[in-house]
Amino acid sequence: MRNRNIRIALLLQFMIHDMVISMVRQTMSSPYLDIIIDHYLQITLIPLSSVFYQSKGHLTINNTIVTSYYIKNESILDKRYYDDDFLINGYIFIDTMCGIFCCISQHSEDSVKHSDEWDKCKNLIISRGPDKLVKNFTSLTDIWCGHFAASILWMQGLKLVEQPLIDSDGNILLWNGDVFSGSLAKDDICDSITILNAFSTSPNITNTLQYIQGPYSFIYFQKSSKVLYFGRDIIGRHSLLLQLNNEKNALTITSVGVKYLKNIMEVPAIGIFAINLSDTNINLTCYPWKEPDFIFENIIEELRNALNVNINIKEIITEQNLSNKVVMHLHPTIKDLDYLENNPYLEDFNGMIEHLLENEIVLERVEYLSKLLHKAIEMRIKTKPNFCKNCILLALKGENITCDHAKIGILFSGGLDSAILTLIAHKYVSQNEPIDLINVAFEKTVNTPQKNKHIKNTNLYASQIYDVPDRKTGRQTLSEILQICPNRKWNFIEVNVTQAELQKYRSSRINDLLYPLCTILDESLGCAMWFASRAKGIITKTDTEYESPCRVLLLGIGADELFGGYMRHRTILKHKGWNALKQELNTELAKISQRNLGRDNRIVSDHGRQSRLPYLDENVVQYVQQLQPWERCYPTEKMPSGLGDKLLLRLLARKLGLQNTATFPKRAFQFGCRIANSKENAKDISKRL
Repeated sequence: MRNRNIRIALLLQFMIHDMVISMVRQTMSSPYLDIIIDHYLQITLIPLSSVFYQSKGHLTINNTIVTSYYIKNESILDKRYYDDDFLINGYIFIDTMCGIFCCISQHSEDSVKHSDEWDKCKNLIISRGPDKLVKNFTSLTDIWCGHFAASILWMQGLKLVEQPLIDSDGNILLWNGDVFSGSLAKDDICDSITILNAFSTSPNITNTLQYIQGPYSFIYFQKSSKVLYFGRDIIGRHSLLLQLNNEKNALTITSVGVKYLKNIMEVPAIGIFAINLSDTNINLTCYPWKEPDFIFENIIEELRNALNVNINIKEIITEQNLSNKVVMHLHPTIKDLDYLENNPYLEDFNGMIEHLLENEIVLERVEYLSKLLHKAIEMRIKTKPNFCKNCILLALKGENITCDHAKIGILFSGGLDSAILTLIAHKYVSQNEPIDLINVAFEKTVNTPQKNKHIKNTNLYASQIYDVPDRKTGRQTLSEILQICPNRKWNFIEVNVTQAELQKYRSSRINDLLYPLCTILDESLGCAMWFASRAKGIITKTDTEYESPCRVLLLGIGADELFGGYMRHRTILKHKGWNALKQELNTELAKISQRNLGRDNRIVSDHGRQSRLPYLDENVVQYVQQLQPWERCYPTEKMPSGLGDKLLLRLLARKLGLQNTATFPKRAFQFGCRIANSKENAKDISKRL
C-alpha cells in the first residue's frame, strides 16, 4: 500500500477531544471539512450482522489527531468519487464497560425469556451500565436456548456499540473489558469489535486471548463448534459469576448476582472455561492460564464438588506466567543484603530512604518501576470520555459544550498507595480539570453523644465524629500534595457515612453485590468501598455538598500483595525466612481475584463507574514478580512498619517528592475508615448481610 492524502467529507456527528463538530450533507452554508489521512488507506471487512468497514489511519482535523473512525456503508450511492475526493456516511464507534448476563436452558425459548435468574439480576446488571440495555433470545442448538443481555456504560465517542454482538455466522459475544496493550490493542477500532473479529477468524479461541493485556470478563458462543466459552483475565480483575441449576437443567453466567440466586459462585480466574452445547449434559472444559499448581488443583476440585460436573483439563493457554515459581532454596547472600543491613541512618527513616536512593542498583529499580506505573496510569487516564458523566449526556445530544468537571477520581486514604497514584495521575490529567480525591469515614457511634447535641456547626460536628485515622492522613497527605502540585484543583471529598445509612444500604443493596462472599471482612471492605465509590459527600474547604461526576476511579488494589505490605509478611519472614515470604507473596497474588477483585468490581460498578487498577497492570506485575522479595520489601527489625514494608514503593514515593507520606505505616482500609469492629473475627460469616 502507498501513502495517500485523501480528502473526505463525513456525514456524521462526532467528538474530537473537547470539541463537538457537527457535519451535515454538503450545502452552500456547510462546506466540506478537510481531513488528511496520512497513512495508506486499508479497508477491511468486519463480519457483523450489519456491514461495517474499518479505515485504518491517523486522521488530522485542524491539527488534532484522531486515532480512529469507522465507516458504515448504508448506501453505495452516497459515495461520489472525483480525483482523490469522495463523500461517505460515517460513524464513530466507542468502547464500553458492561454488565453481562447469559442463561442457557433446555426449555423453550419463551421460558428462557422469563427466567427467574434474569428477573433477580436485572436491576444490578443495569446499574453497571446505565446507558443502554440490550437483550437477545436465540436457539443455540437443537437442545439449548440462550438468553444474552448486556447493559452498557458509555465510555467514549458518539456511536454506541450495542451488545451482545452477533456476526453473520451466528457467533455471539458479550465483552466487559479493556484491551490496554498486546497485539490486539487497536487504536482504530473498539475493543468488542476487535475481539469478535479475532474470535470469528481464529480456529483457537483460547490462543487468541493470550494477545490481550487488560482487565476483562467475557462470554462467547462459537456457532460452528456449538461451544460456549467464558472466563476472566489472568489476574481476574473483573467479576463473573456462575450458577448451575440442576433442577431446571440451566446454567447462568453473570457479572453480578443476588443472594436469592442460590449456589452461585465466582468463576475462578485460573483459565478459560468451555461447555459443548452439542451434549445434553453440562460438563466443563478448562484451559489453564499457566501450568497447573496446587492452587489450581484445589480450585478445580472445589468447582467439581460444588457443581457436580466433570471438568476436563486441556493444554495451557500461555507460557507467560505472571507469578514466578518459588525457588525452593532461596538464601540471600551477605552481599545481597549489605546495602540494606549497613545503613548508617538506623533511627532516621528519611535518612535511610535517601541513603538507599544513592545506591545505583536500587535507584535503577525505582526508576524502572516508576516508568511502568507512569505508563499504566497514563493509559488508564487517556482511555476515558472527554466529558464527565453529566456532560456526556448533553454532548451526545449534539450540544456544543466544554466540560471542565472532574473525570478522574481516586479512592484516597492518604496512604502510600493512593498518594503515588495521585501524583502520577496529576501528570496526565488536563491542568484545567480538577481531580476528585475521595476519603470515606464512618460514624464512630450509633447515637449522637449528649455533649455534642448543642453543636450547630456542621464541619465541627463532622470533624468530631468522623475524625477517623484515614481522614487525618488524607488531610496530611493532601497538604503535602498541594505543595508539590499547587496549581491543580483538588476536590477532597469527605464521604461521611452515618450508622443509619450504613444499615439501610447494607441490607438493601450491598449484600447482593457482595454475594456469594459473606464474611465479616467482606462486609467491612465491601461497605466501605461502596460508599467511597459512590463519592457523595462534602468538600470541606467550601462546605458544599458534592457528588463526583467522574466515571473512572483509580484504586490502589494489589500494592500490598505485590510489595509486601501486610503485617503477616513480617511475621512469616521472622519465623520462616525469605523462601516462605516469596511463596506467600506468590500465593496472595494468585488468590487476589477470589479474595478481592471480583467483589470490588461488583461494588464500584454499581455506581456506573469503572475501577482501574494500575498496580495490577500486567507489565507492572510481571516486573515486580521477577524481583526477589528483599528487593521489594525488607520487613525486619532494622526496618519497622512504615519503612521495611513496601520498601520499593516508599522509595518511589520519595523519588516523586513525598516526604512524610513515604513513611506512613500501613493501615487496613476497614480500620482506617472505622467501619470494622476489632473485636469481631474477620473470617466469621456476617449475620448482618
